[in-house]
Amino acid sequence: MTSPLQLYIHFFNFRFRHRDRGMDVHGFIDAAAALGFSGINIWIKHPPLFGGYDAAYLDAVRHHLEACGLGIDAEMNGTDPKELAAMLDVARRLGAEHLRTYTLRRPDAREQVESAVRDLKLAAPLAEKAGVTLLVENHEDLTATEVAEILERVDHPRVRALFDYGNSAVFMEEPAVSATVLGRYVRTAHLKDHVVIPAGVAGNDEPLWMGVPLGAGNLPIVETTRALQAAGVKRISFENCWAYSTSFRGRRGAGILGKGVFAYHHPPYDPMICLPDAEGAAATRGLDLAEMEEITMHASVRWLEQTLAREGIPLTRALRPPEPGK
Repeated sequence: MTSPLQLYIHFFNFRFRHRDRGMDVHGFIDAAAALGFSGINIWIKHPPLFGGYDAAYLDAVRHHLEACGLGIDAEMNGTDPKELAAMLDVARRLGAEHLRTYTLRRPDAREQVESAVRDLKLAAPLAEKAGVTLLVENHEDLTATEVAEILERVDHPRVRALFDYGNSAVFMEEPAVSATVLGRYVRTAHLKDHVVIPAGVAGNDEPLWMGVPLGAGNLPIVETTRALQAAGVKRISFENCWAYSTSFRGRRGAGILGKGVFAYHHPPYDPMICLPDAEGAAATRGLDLAEMEEITMHASVRWLEQTLAREGIPLTRALRPPEPGK
């Protein structure tokens, strides 16, 4: 029998509420606890939601997490060893087990890989000393196959992977392939859902990889979750990507636009499901993005609760999503 999953919640779920309503890290912690999550994933580099690095602030955040019985995984980007050293120290002081990062995009993908290998070999002993494991994400900068190459070459137990369910699809890499090639390195994951918007239907010149509420998209969420569990993953973070979109980066995988995971989602679009150009829509149609974000997030939490229960995937804590309309 597989171990129960620790289900964390990602700060990206609250990006509009932070911007438009001033939600801070303490509001984030309270919301995570109220919904029944086991912990949070929070960005700590150049903080938007996070408020600083002084000892009193870090202690207050850590004590709030402990009072709510929540864990924390910290997040940043880049592989500069000096920046990693500073953020590893912040992560340690917060009580984080992991510090997620990803490589910064360069014109030459091979140089991006080589630079990451050089940097992470220097950073690995720093992570060992801090007692925090660095996790390299298959972000929208490299495929999962390329991230696996980096980790194989760094070859250190304190440098592992965070698997994102949908990111490598921007290179036309099938999610099942991504999960397979990274599986042995993965310690935690970002769970999300996406569709493909065809070119020209929403003012877009090219197809878009569009975030939608869980269960409304094309990603094989249950199958991917089972594959990660089989690889030994015990923690996954829910990331609501509603109203987020990005372009495809070229073909490095075998996916085909219009088929399978890359099937097109055609208009008309329900804005609570699919909202290309969210900022433009808010300006022209008077949409409240913060309110819509909250509604879509709660819908996704309900989907998670119902789907994981139906599929026999136990959680360490029971989710407590509000009823629709509350």
